[in-house]
Amino acid sequence: MSRIDKFLSYLLGNDKQKFEEVNIDLEVLDEIMEISRESYPNEFVALLQGKIRDSILHIDGLIFLPGETSSEGAVMKVFMLPPMSGSVGSVHSHPGYSNHPSQADYHFFAKNGLFHMIIAEPYTIDSIASFNAFGEKIDFNVI
Repeated sequence: MSRIDKFLSYLLGNDKQKFEEVNIDLEVLDEIMEISRESYPNEFVALLQGKIRDSILHIDGLIFLPGETSSEGAVMKVFMLPPMSGSVGSVHSHPGYSNHPSQADYHFFAKNGLFHMIIAEPYTIDSIASFNAFGEKIDFNVI
């Protein structure tokens, strides 16, 4: 991640909320996998809903915003996000077997939350990679 992205993340407050662990409801992961399969060959994109309590980020829902998707990418209108939505990050799918972030993904991560996921084919829990706002790989727990 570039210094500019890190600085933007700092300015937007993404570095202020600290967490040591990420827990995601199984139902949310099931929905992510199902929508990714149904969207193929197009990408799917949503925001992750949750909150931090006792240094644990708990993700318990998805937020869908208007946007456009194709096999080349997905864009959502984040300016339409209500202020008190509980958005903590994003998830999107990649058609193909790479769950590595693109430069555009790194830029989006820095400006839009604390935790991000990319799911690739075959759209299973094992094909999900997760990242913090700085694009560094981090783990999550399924609950």
